[in-house]
Amino acid sequence: MKPILTKKIIFDYFDGKTTSIQHKFIEEWLSDPENKELFFQYLDEWEQTHPQYIFNIDSGLKKVYQNIANPVNETREVDIPAKSRTFYVYFQWVAAAAIVMTFIWVGWLRLNRPDFISYNQLVKNTKAQTGEIYEKENFTAKPMLINLPDKSSIILQPKSKICYSPKQYNKTKREVILSGEAFFEVQKNSKIPFFVYANELITKVLGTSFSVKTQPKTSEIEVIVKTGKVAVFLQYDRDKDQKLESNTLNGFILNPNEKVKVNRNKYKIDKPVIVDQSQLELPIQRFTFNFDDTPAIEVLKVLEKAYSIDIVYNKEKLAHCRLTAHLSDEPLSEKLELICTALEASYQELDNQIILKSNGCR
Repeated sequence: MKPILTKKIIFDYFDGKTTSIQHKFIEEWLSDPENKELFFQYLDEWEQTHPQYIFNIDSGLKKVYQNIANPVNETREVDIPAKSRTFYVYFQWVAAAAIVMTFIWVGWLRLNRPDFISYNQLVKNTKAQTGEIYEKENFTAKPMLINLPDKSSIILQPKSKICYSPKQYNKTKREVILSGEAFFEVQKNSKIPFFVYANELITKVLGTSFSVKTQPKTSEIEVIVKTGKVAVFLQYDRDKDQKLESNTLNGFILNPNEKVKVNRNKYKIDKPVIVDQSQLELPIQRFTFNFDDTPAIEVLKVLEKAYSIDIVYNKEKLAHCRLTAHLSDEPLSEKLELICTALEASYQELDNQIILKSNGCR
């Protein structure tokens, strides 16, 4: 009957607490390639709770060879036939070779595993390159509207923050660093691409609307496209520099209503899936902004809900005004300009409010 190796025994092995018999069982167990994947999973899990552990291939090999040269025998000696003894020695060397290969494999994976990239690292690099940064954090309990210098707009969710360099923004690139979750409506400009840096993921657009969400607890990054096309690629992509410098979309291309997740632990972008509209969390993701002979007051109410803003206006003057407009992924400022043109009105942003002035409609 084969011994049952529990998770606790494997963890004891990592801690150096196993007996020589358990050690031998583990060596035999590792000789089966199907068990190696589970071994590595246990090793990763054990390392997360033992950060002080540093794998040393040299000492590991030395220990293996010592065990082979001086095996510990906890049972009484018996007279083993020469043929069986030869097979046993051969089996020991095979088991030792399997362990050595395992050590080398684990060491190679650890040496070649890319480091996680944090928001603070990205901000520090940007500040070192440009000399200054602008950072905005949403400490409130509701979404916050942020207008960028190129009139692109960001709806920053609670407990989230963004950062960019005012000196470099909108020169050859439009670059924003994100921590948390935000919805972006990007002003169209094919000559100056727009980039969102969220940990290891880079999202690139020329002008569209989409959301990006980082999840610290699950180490996942999520991108959902509302309109247009979005390209995503990783910080350690071999063609990263080319993709950053190009004025075209290249990389992993997402279409409208597609969602993709990035698994930071596996260093890969998962296969995109179609978005279930009923599962979308942000109000702006669900609105279409198509109005056909719609009362102007109702249009303004839709904008208030979508952007979590207050629009101040004279209800009596707008009572008889109606609008026909098919808006899409324009930033809020552009939507307001189109509406004001139709209503022969004007607006200004003051104290996180939109003040709209109109003489009314006849």
